[in-house]
Amino acid sequence: MADNFDFAALAKSWQQQPTPTEAAPTAQDLALANHRQRQQRLLMYGEWLGALVMAATACWLILALPGWLGYIAAGFLVLGAISTLYISWQVHRPILAYDNWSSSGLLQFRCRACQLSLRYYRYTQLSCVALLLFTLILWLLQWWQLADVSNDLLLFYSLIASPLCLFAIYRLQLKAQQKAAELQQLTALAADFN
Repeated sequence: MADNFDFAALAKSWQQQPTPTEAAPTAQDLALANHRQRQQRLLMYGEWLGALVMAATACWLILALPGWLGYIAAGFLVLGAISTLYISWQVHRPILAYDNWSSSGLLQFRCRACQLSLRYYRYTQLSCVALLLFTLILWLLQWWQLADVSNDLLLFYSLIASPLCLFAIYRLQLKAQQKAAELQQLTALAADFN
């Protein structure tokens, strides 16, 4: 038995049906979006605090380790502080400034937040790689006897900072894969919505 449905008419009829989300977002949608913005704001402030701590540590290193090794270490920290501020501004500002709370706007908000989270994970992974590179530089300086690198500094970066960076890179990769899958679903939903 053949079905003689007019799929074009059925699709048009389905698309013209009023839904509660077309009229206005629900209070739950708005509460969830506001919660996400609050989390984003706290994360941004935490990153700014981290950048401030890095800048203060760079100043301390210049005073505590006079010489070119202290300047290299301080330079890495200043670069880290500047990149943290820049990344924080580029990633969090668009989410915090978002103000289109229509149904399609909420979907666009989720897509944009997902894209920016992916970018944030990539930037953070690069920061971890830079810290691993700094640890390698410290070892090369010690090995080639170009500078007297303190054992405490080598042990801290080798046994604490580097393993934490490797673990962070792994965890961020898992989160990036989850966000990529979520972004793919949201993009398909947004295309279907339009």
